[in-house]
Amino acid sequence: MSKVKLSVSIEDQHLDRLDEVVERVKHAGMSVDRVMGAIGVLTGSIEPEKLDSLRGVAGVSHVEASRSYSIAPPESDVQ
Repeated sequence: MSKVKLSVSIEDQHLDRLDEVVERVKHAGMSVDRVMGAIGVLTGSIEPEKLDSLRGVAGVSHVEASRSYSIAPPESDVQ
């Protein structure tokens, strides 16, 4: 099964211990691609069946799956 790309928001009160939260989300199964400490957001991917355990990690405020969009080129006939 393919991994889900996602963004994870960190609770404000845990921002001073961001490294610990990163280790906990990795332990929960998330592959962390980027840590944006200034805004308290991590991006990465995880197996879909591990999403619930990620949501339960201390310091995690919100988990949101990434969405992709595509727009037809201007010269296409799609309306």
